[in-house]
Amino acid sequence: MHEDLNAGVERRLAVLDAELAACAGTLASLAPGRDSASSLVTIATSLLSGRSSAWEDAFASSAERVVRALIEHFPGNLYWDLDYLLAALLEEAAAPEGLLEAANTVARLQALFGCHSKIAFRYLHDFTYGFDWARWSVRRPAEREGIGPFSPLFLAHLEQRGREITAAIDAGDERFPRLSPGTYRNPFPFSRKPFHERLLLEDLAARNLVPIHTWSIQARPRNDLPFSELREERARALAIPPEMQPAP
Repeated sequence: MHEDLNAGVERRLAVLDAELAACAGTLASLAPGRDSASSLVTIATSLLSGRSSAWEDAFASSAERVVRALIEHFPGNLYWDLDYLLAALLEEAAAPEGLLEAANTVARLQALFGCHSKIAFRYLHDFTYGFDWARWSVRRPAEREGIGPFSPLFLAHLEQRGREITAAIDAGDERFPRLSPGTYRNPFPFSRKPFHERLLLEDLAARNLVPIHTWSIQARPRNDLPFSELREERARALAIPPEMQPAP
């Protein structure tokens, strides 16, 4: 048993680690020079030192909700770093109940945007590594300064946006065409097939062009660079082609 971690909580997180491994096999990390993502047991041990049993139980329940939603709605995810996401949810919460509420919101977001939805994104990477947040935060910097990537305000924005996109799909909006079953939506001008996604994200991580180093609980989210533009530039430099969208 890990020192200071409640035995029951550790068992629950170990079961969750096993579920992740059953879904993805080796849990790859985007951290340069590191092969595998931190286990949930390891993350919890780092974050929960000195916390009460109520916080430990809430953390285990929150991790279960977030991770099981990830397995269900983004089973094709390639990188599984969750350190900073879980650390930020814990830091933002004023009480154990608040942590559970935030985790429920993240789970809803995954259902709203994931592979079983009408939006049907393939990966959670834009959320977990901060590309969505960095793009949003710099659009109105004076209003959004100090709003973190996993704060309630940003999570609420994503949920509203997901509902708006779903409504636009239902209304036949040409910007958001309906997809054939089993296909994924890609709004980017470059392919996001697994080979290309790995190539581009690993290149960005090696160049320190990822807004959040989510593989570290001590990450410092950044929005001081034009990350979206730099991502497209690197895709062109790597000769990543456009991804042809199947007809609906």
